[in-house]
Amino acid sequence: MEAGFAGHTPVDQRSDYDRWPHNVIDDGGDGAKPRGILLIADQDASVISGLVAGAFSQGELGDLITVEKVSVDQGRERINAGEASGFLVIPEGFGQAFLESTPVRLTLKTNPAQTILPGIITDVTEILLDAGFYAKQLFGSEIEMILDAEANDAINDVVIAASAVAVQHKIEAAASQLFPPAIDIEIAEPPSDEPEVPFALLFLPGIILMAVMFSANGLAADYWAEREQGTLRRLIFAPGKISAFVVGKALAAALTIAIIGGLTLVIGFLYHGIVWTKLPSSLIWTAVSGVALFAWFGVLQMLAPNQRAATVMTSMILFPMLMAGGSFFPFAALPDWIAAIGRKTPNGFVADRLTTEITASAAWSIDLYSWLIVAATAVSGLLICTWRLHAGFARG
Repeated sequence: MEAGFAGHTPVDQRSDYDRWPHNVIDDGGDGAKPRGILLIADQDASVISGLVAGAFSQGELGDLITVEKVSVDQGRERINAGEASGFLVIPEGFGQAFLESTPVRLTLKTNPAQTILPGIITDVTEILLDAGFYAKQLFGSEIEMILDAEANDAINDVVIAASAVAVQHKIEAAASQLFPPAIDIEIAEPPSDEPEVPFALLFLPGIILMAVMFSANGLAADYWAEREQGTLRRLIFAPGKISAFVVGKALAAALTIAIIGGLTLVIGFLYHGIVWTKLPSSLIWTAVSGVALFAWFGVLQMLAPNQRAATVMTSMILFPMLMAGGSFFPFAALPDWIAAIGRKTPNGFVADRLTTEITASAAWSIDLYSWLIVAATAVSGLLICTWRLHAGFARG
């Protein structure tokens, strides 16, 4: 690649895989510390080119790379024979091009048989060129002063001191921008692939289940009203079956709960902008779940010795279930262990699946297993209600 020095000096990486052997210097592939050879042909022989070559021998980099100065022919021969990790050619005029900010090409050949050291050499060369560009922009006049004095054999303590003072002043002027840096870097997590669910939307299932729970409990309390009015007593001696009566009560409860839950769902769908294709599945889930809750509230009502005791008992169960089941606070706002318990409650189970339905990408997202659980709960509760009516509740 080639570019003007206004960016940085380009590095030309070339390789010849057909001519280079693969049984070459070990670069640490077996877990040992890698060490290789960098051949440098310095055709410029200037102070600046010497700095580039010397940088590879400094510090920890010097423990990894041995720098050898060679001619172009020697370097080409040795890199083609696989006797080095890299071969860098610094062309004549590199230092002058650096001072004048004109384009210049560095040629870097790396050994394809090695896996670590060629990459290190390439990265370090790029970093050195970038560092040189910014140093030139900041200390260009001081660098030129020293080089001119050296070329004219006029370098002395005065020139060195003047250059040092000028460099110090520039460092102090730039310190406010560098320490701390003027640009703050903040690492942000990538956005989720799925859109985030609005927190207000998470309240909707709990509110719907609260309305369903109150409706189911109120409808189940009608068993006591039917008993007090003698309807159940007459039903025992009528030709109709009690099971048909219970099924009729369940269908009436389903219709009532569907109307109440449906109105709440429509309002929630309008407010939150939920797609209407999810309304039928959400409504059916709410109605079927409401029948299951009605059936078991009916069981609780019939187990109580009187209507007052039934009201107290169901109230003592109702409000803790609402609290734990996500009607007052959505599960997302609760600690994980409380939310896990809440999802195990009957209304929490229903609310959790309803949340899945209204936040999913498509309708009918509730799994078949959950539908079977709700259906089995409704059937078992209605069967117990039928048995309890036969067992004496209707004759009381």
